[in-house]
Amino acid sequence: MKENGEKIGWLHSIGLTMKQEFKLIFRDEAVIIFFVVLAIVYPPLYSLIYNPEVVRDEAMVVVDDSHSDLSREFTRKLDATPDVQVKAYANDMEEAKQMMARKECYGIVYFPADFETQVMRGNQGHVSLYTDMSVMMRYKAMLTALTNVQMEMCTKLQGAKAAHIISMDGGLVESRQVPLGNTAMGIASAVLPFILVYVLQQGMIMGIAMIHAGGMGRRRRNRGIDRLDEVKALPGAMILGKALAHLFYYLLPAIFALHIVPLIFKFPMNGSFIEIALIMFPFLLACSFMGQAVRVFVNNREGVFLLLAFTSVVFVFLTGVSWPHYQIAPYWDVISRMIPGYWGSTAYVQMQVNGASLMQMKDFYTALWVLCGIWFVIAYMVELLVLRPKYRAMQLACEVDPDALSKHTLYLQGDDDLLNAELLDGDDEE
Repeated sequence: MKENGEKIGWLHSIGLTMKQEFKLIFRDEAVIIFFVVLAIVYPPLYSLIYNPEVVRDEAMVVVDDSHSDLSREFTRKLDATPDVQVKAYANDMEEAKQMMARKECYGIVYFPADFETQVMRGNQGHVSLYTDMSVMMRYKAMLTALTNVQMEMCTKLQGAKAAHIISMDGGLVESRQVPLGNTAMGIASAVLPFILVYVLQQGMIMGIAMIHAGGMGRRRRNRGIDRLDEVKALPGAMILGKALAHLFYYLLPAIFALHIVPLIFKFPMNGSFIEIALIMFPFLLACSFMGQAVRVFVNNREGVFLLLAFTSVVFVFLTGVSWPHYQIAPYWDVISRMIPGYWGSTAYVQMQVNGASLMQMKDFYTALWVLCGIWFVIAYMVELLVLRPKYRAMQLACEVDPDALSKHTLYLQGDDDLLNAELLDGDDEE
């Protein structure tokens, strides 16, 4: 009976903590911004920035010093691609540069005088591409078009040379692009699925840090006591109660970011909604535990934005979305595997874009649950060994001197005049 009573008491503590965390979230506008506004505004905003995903008929000029049939054929094929449009021929590179400066074109293709001669001799012919790099999608479109035409013509020329040896129709090698998941071959479909998951992670971590910063502010004003967070619970029950509140609060924002936004902007949606929800559950739980662990580094609301600025870019780079993960240094690789977003974003992309099943992602699913356990232990140790002794020390300091916390704040701010005034007032009262 005693054991059952302890279990009921422990579950009751979880429920009380969860209820109190809900109150702290709803009464703090800054926390609502991180928990709701961030997850609702950022995904559509990023999606609109990358919309449309691909560019068509980018303006290009040609400088043809070869004046050969081969260079003209190359230009015709280039103009026929959907990616670029040959606007004009320029007499020389200087004229082409002036046209680019006037924004009449965004790319220049240059054929040297010996282009056809070198190709017909069996040597390597050179075609140069100069592009305006102010927009990455322009460069991608022009380079893709030039590469496709080059490969097609090379195959045709090689086939013509080998026609007297073998009987064949067409070229020696036929190249064909068959996009599997990202059928639009767009930047948004390639990048945004990673970003959507990281928006959820960063919003939850920053919201938890903001709740903690608000509690620290109330303790400094109320002699070390946070009257809005007076639930007496064991560290484990408190961490679990807070995590459940975060999960329930993040349910609708997560559905919006990971399902509604891809539906609106027509991103690849090849995964099962239920299976994605199953793998996102341990991801969000690990994010909550991680947030409760790293909140120890935040003592005021300004520190939350410093934490956001420091971690956001680093976390995105560690996913491998902008740099191959196998080329990341080993110590950074270890750090990346401690971040829930690494496992969550990769699993989400594989399922939503490439149509992988939960069974195929079982290693990532297992890793997320292991990460939940690791961050729970870290959060438990932080609560037990760092935060609770810190709260007790604040209360003891105020029992000796009721103005101790305000004086300490002035000392940290370096405001010597106000600090001396506080000390003089204390001496006068004595």
